[in-house]
Amino acid sequence: MGLTLIEAAKHETRVERLAVIRTFSEGQLIRRLPFRNLTGGALKFAKEKKLPRVGFRAVNEGYRRDYGAVANETEFVRLFGGDLDVDRSIVDLNGTEARASQTEQKVRSMRLTLEAAILNGDANFDPRAFNGLSKRLIPGGVQTVDNGGGTVKLTRIEQLVDAVNANGGEKVLITSKAGRRQISAACRDVGGELYQVMEGRHWFEDVEILVVDQDANGQDVLGFGEAGKTTSFYCCSFGDELMTGLQGPFEGRYGISVRDFGEVQDAPVFRTRVDWYVGFAVCDDKAAARLYNIGPAVA
Repeated sequence: MGLTLIEAAKHETRVERLAVIRTFSEGQLIRRLPFRNLTGGALKFAKEKKLPRVGFRAVNEGYRRDYGAVANETEFVRLFGGDLDVDRSIVDLNGTEARASQTEQKVRSMRLTLEAAILNGDANFDPRAFNGLSKRLIPGGVQTVDNGGGTVKLTRIEQLVDAVNANGGEKVLITSKAGRRQISAACRDVGGELYQVMEGRHWFEDVEILVVDQDANGQDVLGFGEAGKTTSFYCCSFGDELMTGLQGPFEGRYGISVRDFGEVQDAPVFRTRVDWYVGFAVCDDKAAARLYNIGPAVA
């Protein structure tokens, strides 16, 4: 069973790995997404396409035999990480805290990059990476809903949520800060308690809203950069057989690898290397959906 990073941190004993996990967990999407452990770097799974038929029978009759239809698919983990170099002079002049600060910034950059890739990754642009949800859910497809332009419509959000099956689990909405404000404003306009904030967590009806803000370059991940200056919202359900993160082992342990090389020979820098064999899979066609053609709010 896949574990979220928050759950994985409870079993971690190495201080440097724990610090990296906690920095990754600052992202709302990464914090909620469970990660399945893979041996061999690939997940082969059968995606359900059609259920087998059943029916009633009379006495002495047999049941009609039928079989479900599945499509065999494969997802791979990708090699993700970076070298965190801090010049020795910075450490000498400002102390070890300066190195810790630089390392934390690099790990935060990795977290922002990974969240952006899960939504907007494009394997054609970067063959080392994976396709994100925007490439897997093309507007006009079965699991997409057209908002029809303008600000977001509550009935379209409900249609988006209804398009996703959680199979007993929980669904989440993924949007930007601007998108969350649109949902809040639309709910206030109609009155009632469609939108709620409880202990700092935002909810539309019974679906939690997760915000993905900017990538490591300061660009809006879910900005109004799609066709016609529009954006998209996503609804997903997380779980081993739904939408799940994937991770491979490093030196016999699963998860994020952190190695401190100290001062390296080829440069006057202290080097820390962070590796994560990571990916994600949508194991059920109805575990994710997209609401597109959402315009910006009019001032």
